[in-house]
Amino acid sequence: MNLPSSLSNRRPAALIFLHWTTLALVLAAFGLVLLREGIDEKALRLTLINLHRSFGLGVALIAVARIGVRIARRPLLPIVPATPLERFLATAVHLALYVLMLALPVLGWALSSANGKPVSLFGLGPLPPLVERDEDLADTLAEYHEAAAWLFAGLIAAHAAAALLHHFIKRDGVLRAMLPARH
Repeated sequence: MNLPSSLSNRRPAALIFLHWTTLALVLAAFGLVLLREGIDEKALRLTLINLHRSFGLGVALIAVARIGVRIARRPLLPIVPATPLERFLATAVHLALYVLMLALPVLGWALSSANGKPVSLFGLGPLPPLVERDEDLADTLAEYHEAAAWLFAGLIAAHAAAALLHHFIKRDGVLRAMLPARH
């Protein structure tokens, strides 16, 4: 299959920026919650979990922006030819990543609400609780949130591995299409 030369192996600049911003926010949220596990001091633990919540909500907001860019820039043409199986897998993983970028923060917000903990976006004021305070629900939501987070981490690893496979083994332009432009 011949791809249009207008592709020039680049995705829209806005999508590239949002992609890497998402990664930074996800790494921050994940790192903060892991760091928090090794901290005993209560005030620092509270600061870390509040930052975790804010970065998580930031991921959801960026995901909405990404969806907007993708809709506005439809159709995003393929960068390289792919088999039907490769297209299916890429689409399924991307869809799952988008679902988790939205679902994980909502699960975390609901978990915080069920624990009776306020949620805000970087201290800009409290967001309304999503559910009433309920310890049993909080326990269930904590399990879902953690399982979804590990699934998300696994999908991110698979996504990164696929990009590296394209770059180093297939030697095509898939990874370069999402790298920030060099000036």
